[in-house]
Amino acid sequence: MLRQKVWVKPISDQSKLTWVQYLNSKHIVRLEHKRIDRLFCSSLDNPDFWFWINTENDTNWEYKYID
Repeated sequence: MLRQKVWVKPISDQSKLTWVQYLNSKHIVRLEHKRIDRLFCSSLDNPDFWFWINTENDTNWEYKYID
């Protein structure tokens, strides 16, 4: 489960800025940790950049698991 990849899409202006600056405009991130209510992800190109995604009603990110 860990190190699984997740597809993300920025929704808010702040997440769009993060997507460009830290994720290099790439939609694929690495899942570092999964909780019931949140996903902890890291950038593939910048592994020192981590961020949380709420699993329900996140106002910043849309996400999908990649098999």
